[in-house]
Amino acid sequence: DTLLAVAASLVLLLSFLCANWTTIFIKVEEREDCGPGYEKELLGFSDVDKIGYAMIGLAAVAVFFAFVGGFVALRRFARIPTIRLASTRQAPELTLATGMTYHCFNSHIWSTGQDAAAVIKKQLMLLLPGVRVFLDVDDLKDIGALEQYIRGTTMILFFLSQGYFRSKNCLREIRSS
Repeated sequence: DTLLAVAASLVLLLSFLCANWTTIFIKVEEREDCGPGYEKELLGFSDVDKIGYAMIGLAAVAVFFAFVGGFVALRRFARIPTIRLASTRQAPELTLATGMTYHCFNSHIWSTGQDAAAVIKKQLMLLLPGVRVFLDVDDLKDIGALEQYIRGTTMILFFLSQGYFRSKNCLREIRSS
């Protein structure tokens, strides 16, 4: 994502520099108080076309590196491990029973388990593409409907960290399960 944006920004920057250097080259060339060859001494180019060629070459290099970076990113993405069934070597089919919205409800206390619960959700989603994991920060719309969220979930994962059993909402989640 960002690699393509960086490459595009670099190409735009090079286009801007090319336009500016071309303008400066032409203005210096038109001045009569500058001696012959002064534009080469100032900008390093003896011909205005060479500025364009140099910038086109640099832009092509930037695009090339963007493609190489994209290819490397795709290969890295293809290597992300996923959970597979031993019998078929295929990813498990993740279906939800009628009335269920989530495969897993991630129960935790905000003060000591929020970051770990977010990592658990992210890892589950990477390992099991298509899994629906409830995490309050992402999915909770109404704290009063907490029990309904639990009823609409196939499995509940209790992340027991310090203070979990002192939390009223965590105790609600336990009772509802």
